[in-house]
Amino acid sequence: MRILWITSRLLPDACRAMGWGEDVVGGWMQSQLNALLRTYGNVHEYLILSSDRRRCDITIGNVRHRSFGEGNRTYGRRVPAKVEAEARSVISSFDPDVIHIHGTEFFYGRMSPDVYCGKPVVVSLQGILQGYLPYVCGALSRGEVFWQQFNIRRFLFGSTMFNEQSFWRDNRVPQEELVFKTHRCFMGRTTWDRAWTKALNPVARYFHVNETLRDFFYSGDRRSQTAIRPHSIYCSAAAGYPLKGAHILLRAIAYLKEKYPDISLRICAAERVTRPGSLISLLKADQYTSYLRCLVRDLGIRPNIVGLPRLTADMVAEELSRAEIFVLPSFCENSPNSLGEAQLVETPAIATFVGGTSSLLRDGVDGRLVPPGDPATLADMIDWYFAHPEDARKYAVAAREQALVRHDPRLNAEATMKTYEELVKS
Repeated sequence: MRILWITSRLLPDACRAMGWGEDVVGGWMQSQLNALLRTYGNVHEYLILSSDRRRCDITIGNVRHRSFGEGNRTYGRRVPAKVEAEARSVISSFDPDVIHIHGTEFFYGRMSPDVYCGKPVVVSLQGILQGYLPYVCGALSRGEVFWQQFNIRRFLFGSTMFNEQSFWRDNRVPQEELVFKTHRCFMGRTTWDRAWTKALNPVARYFHVNETLRDFFYSGDRRSQTAIRPHSIYCSAAAGYPLKGAHILLRAIAYLKEKYPDISLRICAAERVTRPGSLISLLKADQYTSYLRCLVRDLGIRPNIVGLPRLTADMVAEELSRAEIFVLPSFCENSPNSLGEAQLVETPAIATFVGGTSSLLRDGVDGRLVPPGDPATLADMIDWYFAHPEDARKYAVAAREQALVRHDPRLNAEATMKTYEELVKS
């Protein structure tokens, strides 16, 4: 079988082969590909066609990686003819048996039907923008973040959190709706993305296929009780935009600081939130980063917050293995890989009851779910975990057992291939 993937970014293997170093984004797609290769060997031929801005055309084993340099652009009513022509040429030349589009968010899922050359197409659901839209600003009001909008980004690009939400509503969401109307087969993994698929395309076929996470998290027992940092919390990249809820977690830390003076929140991809900067760097910071910096200062929790850089898989596993708790404070998610990774490492987890999180974490069985946007309830649950470490550990053990099945590479590779085979037959 000849299998064509269309992705937003080059996979990490291609980046390394081109000498561009480790790319920490898109690891789940690389893991899914690795699982297919391990399970089916060289039986199938793969072409990974990416819209990555970096031009690339390289073959690794029986996988060809190619990009056509468009990036994740948001085009108007129609994708430019020259872009469609290049994609059509590549697809026609490769002559795939099946096309697998990763994500509904980008232009390559809404090109003219003839671009796909009549081949069967399935679209993987990552996030669903229509479901995320109400929460883009994280329930923050304009007044709360008014002074943080005076930065270079705003004057040059009109970039504020609320402009971003308007851009999603007027451009990105309508284009995602076109993807759902253009295609009929979708691959998801939660009750939430299944419901949205049914709402946006009532005649769609839905295939349930779980995600395979980065290889590093499957390798043995990583968690040692003697290495855990007391009263420490790890949070994934929540400081990027308000939907991820970092400001809610910071307020929860402030509520707990008096009882636990040594409480520590280590938050990934948040160096700019805690690192002292020059006036120029402060002016360059986006509105939400500036707001978080001020919030940390105003709450008096600067000694309790550690802003980490972007982390590779081994570094994330190390952080999780030493954290007493993992917290996911988002306002909306589909199936957050960060939660699955925490479960594989056996780190006790708290997540918000939003989107598809209840498909990954059963409240009171694998961990605890709390309402979104509620720092008091989140603080109370963190306090309970600190006070009941044995119960938290039982949750984590149960969560790991479930995660090992849900994210099993071989099972997921077989489910993916079964989907491809059904599409080819039909």
